[in-house]
Amino acid sequence: MSFPWLLLGVCLAVELVARVVLEVRERRRTGIRGGVFTVLRLIPLVNDIVPLPESRRDTADSEFVQKHEEGHATMRHAVLRNLVKVAFLLLAVWAFAFLLSSMTLSVVEAVLWLHLAVIPFRMVFHLYCWYQEYDADRYAFEKVGKKKAKVAMRNLAESEIPYTKLFALVYREHPTAADRSYRILNKCFREGGGLLLASSGRDRHPS
Repeated sequence: MSFPWLLLGVCLAVELVARVVLEVRERRRTGIRGGVFTVLRLIPLVNDIVPLPESRRDTADSEFVQKHEEGHATMRHAVLRNLVKVAFLLLAVWAFAFLLSSMTLSVVEAVLWLHLAVIPFRMVFHLYCWYQEYDADRYAFEKVGKKKAKVAMRNLAESEIPYTKLFALVYREHPTAADRSYRILNKCFREGGGLLLASSGRDRHPS
């Protein structure tokens, strides 16, 4: 076995172990049972496309939700997000071509290396999307006030599958309900909509 294949195998093994640890951590912290999607998230390349269920049911419509979407439109979040996606896509195409031509790798090797390289970029993109959500939440909060924002965050917590912050960072473009409510209300809502904690001056929301 050549060194490039050996190095690639080690990196894929590290990815597998890291994802297994992440899944075990998630099961222990949330109590959510694993399933088919859990297994699929462990498989390289497959985990690039496997969907992550985010909600048990649709979130109830409210004035806060409407203002949240209005905030996205006002701040041109969809346009900015698509521009970032295009930039990452062009970077991926360049990297793929570089691996094939300059590094003289096979197509399979290039695809697997690109898969590994995409992981940190995807997390950076998720963070960018999260801050757009935070901005839209602040916009809605300023428009409707604390009382309606609190009701909306409780409804979101009731409908959302309660992932931890780290797990969401790896797999989701939306921050968790607990994180969103903490940022605008200084308190979190747990599964079922109950109050989890109030701020004590430190970032104590679930991670």
